[in-house]
Amino acid sequence: MMDGNLEQMFKKAFPFWEDLTEKQRGDVQANTVRNLCPRKTSLHFGGGECAGVQIIAQGRARVFITSPGGGDITLFRLLEGDVSILSAACMLNGMDIELDMEMETDCVIYTIPKKIYRKLYDESSAVKEYTMEMISEKFSDIMWLFNQFVFSNVASRVAGALLEHRGITGEDVLNITHDVLARDAGTAREVVTRILKQFQNDGLVKLTRGKIEVLDASGLGKI
Repeated sequence: MMDGNLEQMFKKAFPFWEDLTEKQRGDVQANTVRNLCPRKTSLHFGGGECAGVQIIAQGRARVFITSPGGGDITLFRLLEGDVSILSAACMLNGMDIELDMEMETDCVIYTIPKKIYRKLYDESSAVKEYTMEMISEKFSDIMWLFNQFVFSNVASRVAGALLEHRGITGEDVLNITHDVLARDAGTAREVVTRILKQFQNDGLVKLTRGKIEVLDASGLGKI
């Protein structure tokens, strides 16, 4: 992006952008790093290391946590224009979380380094308010997700995952594997396969090799 387009991206991403001084905006633009991340690229955040604040300029990424046994659970997805604020959470005192991000498509990511964003955070009440609000919102989303894992049945989570992918793509035919759905629903691939077969028997989906067609979105939403 040229500087003008870069500034437009920041304006759309950050409600505090116009509250910054000209020098602060210049520092952000001068130090922001652009990365091309091919599909399947993985990034790890945590352990005292902060990537900084990231903006998904193009593409889609999955943010997840990994268990000691090697399994993982999808926390949320980042779409074009979204800000990954948790990648900078460890710059706040007493807050350090281990997260992983995998690119589900080829992505263009812009990163504001920790040092630059931390300076903004210390200098601007608008930046501080935005940061705390965004982190609080993400943790609320994560707590809701874990409540779903604890209190809802697996079939409901699989149905929800299907509807999420349908909403992202805008298509009824989904090029999605049972492994992806298992990670999204926090269960085993074999369980997902069994549930999808039941969904097919109930007329909710149609299963073909490598694809799942949603036939009854309303019915899935009621599970």
